[in-house]
Amino acid sequence: MRRFLIFVTVVVLCIGSFFFYQHTLKQRAINNQQMFEVVMSEKMRELYDQAQDWSTPVQLDIHDDRLAGDYKLMSEFLLSYWMQNVEARNRYLRELKAANWDTFLDVVRLDQDRKQNYKDTEQMFVEVRKASAEYEQARQHIQANAMQQAKSLAIHNEMRSSLQAKLEHNLKADKAHDIFPIEQQIIEKAQAMFDMLKKYQWQRKDKMILFRETAQVKKFNALYQDVLKLNTKMEKIKQNNAEALEEEL
Repeated sequence: MRRFLIFVTVVVLCIGSFFFYQHTLKQRAINNQQMFEVVMSEKMRELYDQAQDWSTPVQLDIHDDRLAGDYKLMSEFLLSYWMQNVEARNRYLRELKAANWDTFLDVVRLDQDRKQNYKDTEQMFVEVRKASAEYEQARQHIQANAMQQAKSLAIHNEMRSSLQAKLEHNLKADKAHDIFPIEQQIIEKAQAMFDMLKKYQWQRKDKMILFRETAQVKKFNALYQDVLKLNTKMEKIKQNNAEALEEEL
């Protein structure tokens, strides 16, 4: 009888230890997940703040000692992915600035450039199109590389599957919030305006461009209005994206 009681006691202790261990693991997982969310929120806020100044390359420490194991690997993977996207975008903006793209419609500049057969403006378009092509290639490379790395990331299967699904969802959702295609439309409209400046005679009056024919004026103004509408559309998307990110952070 005494041996039986000892056996029962041992079994009860083993069962109790097992459930205590399971509870400890569960609580640890909850704590790790909560800390993961805290770290990601802090790091993404820092990345967002840095992204506003596109003139300076992004510098973000993706490592954080508060995380360990799977959550540390996943945090570093996601932060690296977003940092690459932000830096690719900011590098593109720096290249547009270096090409003086923001001065394209400066009438004084165009009038002066006309005297040298629009040499500077022609070079501007070459550099802008080169920057656009390189940025598009960089985006595709970052996305493809992230999807490939996610498949072999050394984390729990369920977490890896969830990560892959989230990446795929983000890639699809980003298309509705992507301003890059709009920027390319603006470049094409600007090219059409530039073609008109080269083809038809015009004169500068203060900060205005005056063509001789009414039809030419209407066509040029229509292109300019299209650019303004595209800019408005782009700014609205930027604002919506910023507001959505603010809510998440």
